[in-house]
Amino acid sequence: MEKGHGPPPHISAPPYPGPPMGFAPAVRPAQQPAYQYNAQQPVTVQPVAQVVVVNNNQLGDVPGHMACPHCHSNIITRTEHTSGLLTWLICCTLGLFLIWPCCLIPFCVDSCRDVEHYCPVCNNVLYRYKRL
Repeated sequence: MEKGHGPPPHISAPPYPGPPMGFAPAVRPAQQPAYQYNAQQPVTVQPVAQVVVVNNNQLGDVPGHMACPHCHSNIITRTEHTSGLLTWLICCTLGLFLIWPCCLIPFCVDSCRDVEHYCPVCNNVLYRYKRL
């Protein structure tokens, strides 16, 4: 900065930081807490029952984590692939188009078959994921 190009020497910079001169902050009334603890009151602890709700739509063609409704264990399901409507539909379609040597392929491909989810503890069927 060149000499003589600054603010005039008789004007000083405003005080920083802080409120402007003559500013009075508003006084707030003291707030009372919403609840006052009294040492004389007995403290009771309520047991908490946790309910796990599993949306069966989350179970697909891979094993899923859930609570078994039969044995109430937290498990990862065991899956088995079974022949379903889609498997038979592909088989019949291939047969109709005279591609009969390939009719048995859908029975070997897991992505064409339905999936059954089992509990590994009690071996109950928990959910059937149907392709069609």
